[in-house]
Amino acid sequence: MTSLIEDSAEIGLRERKKQQTRNAIHEAALHLIDEQGLEATTIEQICQDADVSTRTFFNYFPSKAAAALEIAGTTIDPEIRDRFRGATGTLVAALCDAVGSTAELGPSHLRMKQLILRRPELLTILSQMMVEVRGQYIALASERAATSEQAELAVSLVMSALGRVMHDDNSSDAPLATRLRETVDLLVGVSGAPLAPLGIVESDYTVESD
Repeated sequence: MTSLIEDSAEIGLRERKKQQTRNAIHEAALHLIDEQGLEATTIEQICQDADVSTRTFFNYFPSKAAAALEIAGTTIDPEIRDRFRGATGTLVAALCDAVGSTAELGPSHLRMKQLILRRPELLTILSQMMVEVRGQYIALASERAATSEQAELAVSLVMSALGRVMHDDNSSDAPLATRLRETVDLLVGVSGAPLAPLGIVESDYTVESD
């Protein structure tokens, strides 16, 4: 019994140290890239600020941009994969759970948005990462979808919902997966919405004319 407690404590300490190292690398990358820009910042500078070796850096992040954005990689967590494979219900709902769980494990979206606004060169890299992530989800969805087209459409729908939720200023305490399912329902529901007469509804968007 004592051995089990000691083993658990040791694992907990090891995980805390890993998280501390990960946070140190992220904060160093975020500060340096925010201050100097992506191109001017080197991995060696990040390692020096975080007090880690280059080898340790690559154990946590694949690139300096990924470190600044706090994105460890583009693969789906194995536990999330297994939960999706064993899920019941609908394909889209199961994808909402998987994508929501992955996003909640990821970076602070507010900090990410603020950094990209200041350093827009990161947007291209983030977009490339999101393309890779989308591909991973399509491959996963294909394991439970009736067709590959169905898998791609389902992932596209959930990713669209994720984009809307991430840009929504209305804060909510609901789990992200729940918000994704609600947003998917809104997206699907609007497909049958009738046209409203011009001038009836006020819009936040304006169209510039030549």
